[in-house]
Amino acid sequence: MKSFRDEYSLQATDSVPEGVAFDAKTGRFFATGLLSGTITQIDAETGAELPFYAPAGQPQQLTGAKVDEVRRRLWVCYSEIQNMLGGVHVFNVDTGARVASFELARGGICNNVALAADGVAYVTDSFQPVIYRIDLEAGTADEFVRDPRMSAPMGQFGLNGVAVSPDGAYVIGGFTSPSKLFVVPRAGGEVREISLDGDPFAPAGDPHFLGADGIIFIGEALYVIHDGGVQQVTFTAPGYRAGTVKNRLVREPGLSTATAANGELYVIKSEVVRMVHMKQPPRLPFKIYRVPLEVFD
Repeated sequence: MKSFRDEYSLQATDSVPEGVAFDAKTGRFFATGLLSGTITQIDAETGAELPFYAPAGQPQQLTGAKVDEVRRRLWVCYSEIQNMLGGVHVFNVDTGARVASFELARGGICNNVALAADGVAYVTDSFQPVIYRIDLEAGTADEFVRDPRMSAPMGQFGLNGVAVSPDGAYVIGGFTSPSKLFVVPRAGGEVREISLDGDPFAPAGDPHFLGADGIIFIGEALYVIHDGGVQQVTFTAPGYRAGTVKNRLVREPGLSTATAANGELYVIKSEVVRMVHMKQPPRLPFKIYRVPLEVFD
């Protein structure tokens, strides 16, 4: 079994590594490039970083990523923001070969992807109130749900992170502007906004919690990533209809999303807010680092 480091520095200086995923079988992290359109792989034990995928021609913006460890697939969201379209690429995680691509969004962009145990993927559209469903084995891709309550405010991001619940029965969508969580049964049914208490889920004027970005389950708790903080949501009602929030600051801001590795929470410091939205230089290096779950005790 590989040993894990608390921190991994990334080599790029301008890629904006927005998405991160982990493959437990080979002990590799994957970081996607929002500006470069590349994917790099990082050895969890040595920290060595190597290319995994480089685009031929004009790069697409690559964002959310997940590894299907059973089927040996790496799913990565892509978008062409200037053309308002998006989709997903699917790679063989062992060879790097691209095995499938699905165009999903026209008039929107694809932001993040979640995988169910049966291999079905769910993808969020940040500019349209849509979550897509892709069945790679069947070769089908369509809208899973469209609901006006998940509509993005003009010029802002709506749906962002996405996760499948630990029981496999629900899809949870994170919403950025303003921060919210939505839940919908995988079998079909009503979209609900999750009722949240405890710490404020959308703290007004707090620069650390600018809007929910990536979301991920570790055990039964959901972790919501913001630029400068992480929120833990513990669910308190059947069907994930309600939860209690704990807010914690992180040691280095600039986060976009997270992955689970060795049962721990690893975030990626991508500087996406600073570079893309604020048009300021990044605080280098880009990193993947561990946020101890004990801070929520």
